[in-house]
Amino acid sequence: MPITPLHYPLAWGLSKTSRKLSLPALVVGSVIPDIECVVLWLFFRGVLPDHLVLHSLIGGLTLGTFIAVVVTVTLYTPIISGIFKVDKGKLKEVCKFTPTLVASCFLGVVSHLLIDYTHHWYNPILWPWIDPYVFVGPLAAFFAFDGNLIETGYPIAQLLVHSIMIVFWLAILSKYRNRDLWDNIWIGNSNNPDIVN
Repeated sequence: MPITPLHYPLAWGLSKTSRKLSLPALVVGSVIPDIECVVLWLFFRGVLPDHLVLHSLIGGLTLGTFIAVVVTVTLYTPIISGIFKVDKGKLKEVCKFTPTLVASCFLGVVSHLLIDYTHHWYNPILWPWIDPYVFVGPLAAFFAFDGNLIETGYPIAQLLVHSIMIVFWLAILSKYRNRDLWDNIWIGNSNNPDIVN
C-alpha cells in the first residue's frame, strides 16, 4: 500500500472533477481501509494478512464506506480544525451528512482499493471469492523480472507508486503555498460560494 497519507492526492484529484464532491469525505474514504492494517497487525500478526476485509470490494464498499461516513461526520471537523486551525464552521458545513458525502466516501474507498490493487503481491480485492495470495497486482507482476513477486516485483512497484504520489503531493502543496493552504488542503471544493478554492 502507499503509506496512508499518500492516498490523499487521488482524493484531491477526484474532488476537482466535480464541485459537488466532498473533499473531506473523499480524503477519509481514501485512508479508512488502512485502519484494518493496524487492527490486524496488533491482534492477528502472523495469522492473517494485514489487508483483508476493508481492502476487499465487498468489505470496503460496505463497511469501509459506513466507517468513512461516520468518521467524516463526527471526527473530521474536530481533528482537522484542532490540528490545522481550519475554520470549524466551514468544516461543519462540508461535513454534513448528505447523499453526496456518502457518495464521496464511497469513491474515496474505491480510490484506495484501486491504488493498492495495482502494486500488491497479494490482493484481497475479490476476497472472500478469490484467495488474496493468488491475485497479484499488475505492477508487481510486471516488475517481477526474476519471477520473485515479494522481493523484486512488489518493492519496485511500491517505490513507483510512492514516488508518483509524493510528486502529486508536492504539486498540490506548491499550488496552494501562498493561498489558504490548509483550507484548500482540508476543505476543498464546496457548494457554498463563500468557500473559495
